[in-house]
Amino acid sequence: MVKKGDSGTEVVTLQKSLGVLVADGNFGSITDTWVRAFQATCGLTADGIVGDMTWAQVDDLQKRVETGKSRLPKSLADQIYTMAQQSEIADFAWPDRGIAPTGYIPGIALGFAYAVRLVDDDAVIVMSQAQGHPDKDALAWYAAEFADLGMSNKTAGPDTLRHLFVMMMGLGPRESSGRYCEGRDLTASNVQSDTCEAGLFQTSWNIRSGSSAIGPLLPDFWNNPNGFLPQFKEGITATANNLNSYGSGDGMRYQFLSRFAPLFHVMVSGVGMRVLRQHWGPINRREVTLKKEADDLLKSVQDLVEATA
Repeated sequence: MVKKGDSGTEVVTLQKSLGVLVADGNFGSITDTWVRAFQATCGLTADGIVGDMTWAQVDDLQKRVETGKSRLPKSLADQIYTMAQQSEIADFAWPDRGIAPTGYIPGIALGFAYAVRLVDDDAVIVMSQAQGHPDKDALAWYAAEFADLGMSNKTAGPDTLRHLFVMMMGLGPRESSGRYCEGRDLTASNVQSDTCEAGLFQTSWNIRSGSSAIGPLLPDFWNNPNGFLPQFKEGITATANNLNSYGSGDGMRYQFLSRFAPLFHVMVSGVGMRVLRQHWGPINRREVTLKKEADDLLKSVQDLVEATA
């Protein structure tokens, strides 16, 4: 049994399995907060004490990570990561936010590559659909801004999907400064499991009402929680405030997976942006920056994925 104040190899094992943490072997406030969130996610008493029942859930999580299918072939993922690091957009200073964390641009590029490979997936079909009504669709709401960059979203397919990820790349710095581990906005009062924001895009689980393609993503990523966490972690240290989670049930599980498997959060948010764009204040206020350099990177990723399919 380990708990707050303990240290040693058992704590290192715990921290590595729970992923979001720096595995320094010290069971401090950050580890305590994340353990409590994990316990609540698994339906256990969230007391921060890691005994037999919590260890069993930790071991099961680790097993699902080890046996789960990789979201991309390693060689392809490595090429995309390097491509993104060397891209012009990697060093772009986003307005009012500065340069994104090291792993942010590569993480978004990997998420796009994953989506490109899933052309028949329900979630990707929604993300790739032709431009809809501006009251619902973020791409339609930003039609003029996309037109200025020569990006049309009037036809369903990979180009429209790519332009969505260009917009997502600009949304992350506004919502979380590109930090995958962010929890809810502490200035807000929404602490219900369905309305509490989490992750890169500060999306809450009630976004699922917008599309039947969102709900199945939760069991998919719970059963295989591989979601480019090592890449998104680059250049980031979490805090206890980041990792606080609220409520119970699927909403709590959503908050956990948004930070343990950032790709899950990317997929949920990507669908949501096509069907409920008013969920995001920066989109509503037209504060999201669209960059041609982002499209250049993602087009290179698209070409690579299609060439290796």
